[in-house]
Amino acid sequence: MIKLNVQDMACGGCIKSIKEAIMAKDTTADVNADLETGAVEVTSSLSPDAIRDTIIEAGFPTQLA
Repeated sequence: MIKLNVQDMACGGCIKSIKEAIMAKDTTADVNADLETGAVEVTSSLSPDAIRDTIIEAGFPTQLA
């Protein structure tokens, strides 16, 4: 599992955008997000850097936890 800290995640729509971006690259990914903490956990065959870059491309500043 890959843990990330995502900034500017403010609503369910943000979570949906992040999930869709990751799942566009890995349809089997499992994505869980917590708005209060800004934490996103991803189980995926993608590398941690690829997941981070995907979330950044979706418009959310992100760091690996």
